[in-house]
Amino acid sequence: MSTALTEIPGWYIEFQAALLCQAPRPGEIDQTTAEGWINNQKGLKKNLAGCLLLPQPTAIVEPPKSTPSILKLVSTVKVLATTSKFVAKDKFVVNIKRNAPVKISAVWYDFTALFLSGDGKTEDPISEQTLRYCKLRQSSVDDPIITELGGEAKAETTLSEMFSLMEKQKNGEDGVLLNNGYANIFYIRDQKGALRTVNVRWRGDGWVVRAYSVENPRRWVDGFQVFSRNSVLESLEPSAPAQA
Repeated sequence: MSTALTEIPGWYIEFQAALLCQAPRPGEIDQTTAEGWINNQKGLKKNLAGCLLLPQPTAIVEPPKSTPSILKLVSTVKVLATTSKFVAKDKFVVNIKRNAPVKISAVWYDFTALFLSGDGKTEDPISEQTLRYCKLRQSSVDDPIITELGGEAKAETTLSEMFSLMEKQKNGEDGVLLNNGYANIFYIRDQKGALRTVNVRWRGDGWVVRAYSVENPRRWVDGFQVFSRNSVLESLEPSAPAQA
């Protein structure tokens, strides 16, 4: 007896014999059907397995966990259209006197270098715009924030829009901008067209303005506020009044 035959267990030989005994008899199956199965033994094997074998357990695949949102949308605010060019050097001037157009107590060197050097940045008039503003749920660097807003094109705002909000709260009054020392963050292109992080905070007697590279490893703290013009985030809250 060959080695192959001696390795086949007796129970399996009995099982094969049982299959043969229960196969359809000539009077129960016609020649065409029988020859069809003879020529399609792969299908015959599959059908027999489906009848005789228990189904294999299906592995449970858990859906991928979504990344928690780092931004909570607060609302929107309309900014009125302008009719003249916005000249940054004429607007971002340190002045905390009572009659100052906007009380600004400090313009840091980084903002000056990126937006006020030489002739400074000049922006064309804008039509009425709607800005979205949201709170940071957790501390974060800029890249994840920009990504959640929908990318640079969606996150971008202008100096003109930021300054119009500052004018509305020129003495640090309550309004859309945070006035508790927390940062109000805007993504604005500098004189060379590079997107920068600009933040404005109220510090006691005036607004403080700074600018950074969006690749700066500094982390913004939860509770800070982020403004964008075309972000993918949508608000269910009514818009704040247009800012003159």
